Amino acid sequence: MNGRHLAFPPGRGNILIPTRDRRSARAGLSLVTLSKPLPLAIQRALHVAVGALGPWVLPGRRTTWRPPLDEESWSEISARVAALTGPFDGVAGYLRPQASRAGGAALLLLRDGRPLGFLKVRESPGELTREAAALAAFTAGSAREPGGAAGLGFRVPRVLGTGSAGSLWWLLLSPMEPVPARPVPGVAVAGLADGISETLARCLPRPDDVPGHWAPMHGDLTPWNLRLTRGPVPWLIDWEDAGYGPPHADEVYFLATRIAVYGGGPPARPGDAYAEAADYWRDRVSRRGRDDQELTRRLMSALKTLGAGKD
Repeated sequence: MNGRHLAFPPGRGNILIPTRDRRSARAGLSLVTLSKPLPLAIQRALHVAVGALGPWVLPGRRTTWRPPLDEESWSEISARVAALTGPFDGVAGYLRPQASRAGGAALLLLRDGRPLGFLKVRESPGELTREAAALAAFTAGSAREPGGAAGLGFRVPRVLGTGSAGSLWWLLLSPMEPVPARPVPGVAVAGLADGISETLARCLPRPDDVPGHWAPMHGDLTPWNLRLTRGPVPWLIDWEDAGYGPPHADEVYFLATRIAVYGGGPPARPGDAYAEAADYWRDRVSRRGRDDQELTRRLMSALKTLGAGKD
């Protein structure tokens, strides 16, 4: 399923936006996750402009999209996915911008420009297995209603299907609304993180080598993964790193990434409550040497501050 696409945004080009019609282009543009006010305002303005004038208003390099995996595997996966969603006639693509997390594909499947599902393909099953298990905890029974499980105040995608093809594994999720998403202001992150941990504890197996005092976590709780689209209830996405971490691990990472993006000081807990979690994240972040070096520097600085604590 080749087609005309645009590599967006200019310079990074990790979003492949279909340019055959306005609705498809607007859906592809919705895959861009931004956090700061000015870039968000530009994204919203472009979204409106595409609807009014067409995809040609978008800046970026024009390209021809081809499936980012071998033809045989793509044929098998697309056939199995189409059996779940119905036929699709277009895709928008997302490439992970972090070099340390390269590999695989993430595709928004479209029919007449309307999203049918969000497909993740990976070279090993670990990330997708963790995400499917985590999402199951939040989409059981009444948790499918807006508000998330146990009234935690967020929505999550539903798992529509999963499987393998050759040496590849895939996970199909329900899509978000195809509009520019924005971060949630004023997040009470301590309560959010505690609720996530309590819910995941019901379904996430504890590995034998995990310290006894560690607790379940989202594993990538950041302002750009907690997003508002339409309505007052945000989406919490990207559960591939769900697992176990030190006390307050999700809380510390959210605070550190928020400081790294927006600046400001940390609302630290008394004493050294954050110390172990801050050390845990500093070790993990230090391994991302090929990623955005300025963001990594600011994130390491924020983690150092959080780890020092307050009396």
